[in-house]
Amino acid sequence: MKRIIICDDEPHIVEGLRFLLRAPDRQLEATTSGKEALQRIEEQMPDLLITDIMMPEMSGLEVVATLRASPATKELPIVIITAKGQARDATMAQEVWGATVVAKPFEPQKLRQLISATLEKGVCQQPGSAC
Repeated sequence: MKRIIICDDEPHIVEGLRFLLRAPDRQLEATTSGKEALQRIEEQMPDLLITDIMMPEMSGLEVVATLRASPATKELPIVIITAKGQARDATMAQEVWGATVVAKPFEPQKLRQLISATLEKGVCQQPGSAC
C-alpha cells in the first residue's frame, strides 16, 4: 500500500486530488496545514507528499525546506502543486530541493501519470514538470 499525504488548505483541491489519485493500492491522507503534514510524516513516513505553497501557519516551501534538512526525510518525493503566478516561488524548491513543481491548472491525466511513475520508482520522474 502506497501512502500519499495531500497538504492543502482548500477542501475542493483536496477532494479533487483524492478523486483523481484514488487507487486500490493507495492510502490518501489529507492535511490542511504544513505543521500537520510534518506531524503525520514524523509519525509514519509516506511514499509521497503533495503540497500547495500558500497555506496558513507554514507554507509549502517551509515544509519542503524542513523535510530536506532532515536525513530521515531528505529523499522523500515531493510534488508541489501551485498557481501559475506562484510557480516562480516554487523554482527554489525545484532547483535546490529536488521537488517537482506542477502549475495549476494542470492536466489531470499527466498529473496521474507523474504520481504513478513517482510511486513506482520512489523518486519524482519529471523534475520541474509543468504537467
